[in-house]
Order: sequence, then structure tokens, then C-alpha cells
Amino acid sequence: MVVADRFFASSKICSCCGRKLEQLPLSVRNWMCPKCGAEHVRDVNAAINLKNYAVSSTVSACGKEGSGSGRKTGVKPASVKQEVSFVPV
Repeated sequence: MVVADRFFASSKICSCCGRKLEQLPLSVRNWMCPKCGAEHVRDVNAAINLKNYAVSSTVSACGKEGSGSGRKTGVKPASVKQEVSFVPV
């Protein structure tokens, strides 16, 4: 789980080009990026930015350190194959 900072400007950042608006009153629900011209619905744009933030925060976990190689497990694996035996009725 990734937690974004409370003040992360998810709705003020253009999810297409990355430009951050200085002002965006809460009453504005739709806006157009002055840099790339993309039209945004405020909540959808914020959701896309939060998704991108989460993905970019977890990329490093896919490397060697996060992949589990070299990690010791807390449970010892069984030394022999365990089979279920049935008792006839």
C-alpha cells in the first residue's frame, strides 16, 4: 500500500503533461491544461495521478532487493512430501 502525502496536488497536476496549476478552487470540477490543452474532470484526473504516484513508488520493489531473492523464510520447508492417507470405512 502506498500513502500519498495529504498535500499531494493530485487534482492540480495535469495527468497528461505533468504541469501543476497554482490555483484550482474546489468549485472547479472540470478544467483544461494551459500547457497541453487536455480537458480534465477533476476527480478522474486526481485518480489517474494517484495511480501513477503509486506505480512510480513501487517500481523499485521489482528489483533484486524486493523480489525475495536471498531472503530467508520464517518457515522451514517440509523435508519430505506429505501424503494424505485414507482409512477404509
